[in-house]
Amino acid sequence: MFYIIHNNDTETLEEKIIPLFNQEPTEIISYHNADNLNCEEDDIIVTYLPDYLLRDFIPKAAENKWVIGILPHPEMDYITKGLGISDELNAAVEEICDHKENHKVDLLFCNNIPVFQSVNLGSVFELIGSDSIKNFYSQTFNIIKRIWQIRSLRHRAFNISIDDEKIIDTSALGIIAVEHGHSSVISKRLVPDSAINDGLLHVLILSPQNIFEVIRFLLRSLLPKRDTIRKLPSFIGYIKSSSLQIKSKSEINFTIDGEQHTSNEINFEIKHEALLLTQASLFEKSDKNTSEKKDLKISKLPKGEKRDELVSRKLPLLPRATSEEFQDLFKILRENAFLTTPYIIMMILSTLIATFGLYADSSPVIIGAMILAPLMSPIVSFSMGVVRYDVNMLKNGFTTILIGTLVSLFFAAFVSIITPLKVLTPEISSRLSPSLLDLGIAVASGIAAAYAHSKESIAKSLAGVAIAVALVPPLAVAGIGIGWMDWDVFSGAFLLYLTNLAGIIMFAGLTFLILGFAPFKRAKRGLIYTLIIILLVCIPLTFSFNSIMQEAKIKQLLEGHKFENIIIRDVNVRFGSPLLVSAKITSSESISARRVKEVKVKIEELIGKPIKLEVVTAIEF
Repeated sequence: MFYIIHNNDTETLEEKIIPLFNQEPTEIISYHNADNLNCEEDDIIVTYLPDYLLRDFIPKAAENKWVIGILPHPEMDYITKGLGISDELNAAVEEICDHKENHKVDLLFCNNIPVFQSVNLGSVFELIGSDSIKNFYSQTFNIIKRIWQIRSLRHRAFNISIDDEKIIDTSALGIIAVEHGHSSVISKRLVPDSAINDGLLHVLILSPQNIFEVIRFLLRSLLPKRDTIRKLPSFIGYIKSSSLQIKSKSEINFTIDGEQHTSNEINFEIKHEALLLTQASLFEKSDKNTSEKKDLKISKLPKGEKRDELVSRKLPLLPRATSEEFQDLFKILRENAFLTTPYIIMMILSTLIATFGLYADSSPVIIGAMILAPLMSPIVSFSMGVVRYDVNMLKNGFTTILIGTLVSLFFAAFVSIITPLKVLTPEISSRLSPSLLDLGIAVASGIAAAYAHSKESIAKSLAGVAIAVALVPPLAVAGIGIGWMDWDVFSGAFLLYLTNLAGIIMFAGLTFLILGFAPFKRAKRGLIYTLIIILLVCIPLTFSFNSIMQEAKIKQLLEGHKFENIIIRDVNVRFGSPLLVSAKITSSESISARRVKEVKVKIEELIGKPIKLEVVTAIEF
């Protein structure tokens, strides 16, 4: 048994270490004379060295096939943790003394320098808090601090190859390379299956394309921790291979186990089962079949124009789509913004169907008109024009929407004039009192419309969006109001139409903004104008919503109420001066006019205001 030590550790070796072994050393050798070491195949070399000396000695031991036992040293921070061997002196001595077979482990080299824990390239930020942070509030504070630091980060371009064959030109904030998944805080959770003797290195390419993406992942790290995250985050690429080359046009700052280095080309290589240890590693894996299972998960890494954009500026707050990504969408939206003959024809037909459906009080017919109506397309185009501040798209979209609106009003008014009926059907009445609830529907529909346009795979959902927001029926009701010369019908229905229109434009635009189809600086002016319109629309909607709440409250108060032997049922309320309450009152005996007046007085006392009462009387037998 040979001992390799630093000259300064001779006294410690003789007094504290040798007495722990059950045999005398064959020879004690200073590290500086280790090149002259002459040992047999069965000899064991015990090292008591700091990290910086072991980093030089271990490759020599691997090259000469020496069997070594590593004792923990006060100046050892990386090697015992990286190799998965004991960092407690007595336990390490016991493992060396009990040695029965050699344990073969891999060695990872970065530019011919051995790596025991990790290599960090570029701006590698900690996505996951340290395992030592147990307090939730401390971990939250650390995450907020990291988010603040992320604001100033930017991508840099990397060329990544395997065996001199290029696999991707991409960009990233940083790259982490480890021999096995237990080497760093991040790899512990993101590398599910790895071992120190699988013949592979593991590379994580941290390439978030916006700060929001990082924040979402950081917040996930506050959740109760699992050993690994089952699904790799979309912004992290993963490569598992026996070798890897990374190049950059400019010099790369990187660290190997905390030591700073600089180069514009970095080469990784795994030497499979190169080192013979007396101690068993915690990270060994007995399944030898895993050594050939290479893996590439790089399809979502930025390439081409997206890569160039990320390299040219700081990391944006929200996603940004490139012209490559929205070229087809822009083409469709520009075409939809133009006024065409088919658009006019479909507006006329959908208006006619909706108008007749309103008169017939037929929901299926009205739904059919919603599906036929082409009005949603120019509205979505207009909302894109708002966030992109595209003047041509704004002009074309506004013209198409305006003419479509006027055409719809004209034909609905024409139908109402030639139709001898003047009946306020339930379908018409339901569109006369818009409220904040209708604005909520418009908001959700605007988001859905923009999202469906941006994702070709779900474009078929646009028909459902058209049904949800129902643009043409309110226009048809407003046209009926014009034909009847009834201001209340026109104003209520047209307010509903404006509510839908403003909500869709505003929130479809915001959706396009969040999806990265427009920078915030460009979108700011258009969104402010749209917000002002929505706030103006919200004023009458708020009053209407309050009326609905009061109506619901009165209905709840009166429905089923009993005055002596009279019961009130089927209550309906219509606001006016005075308040109109219609209901059915039932009793076991006939109800006289005097009793009805008493009921009216009781209701006025109950709701605290004068009313006009319409009743239907019924006798229960």
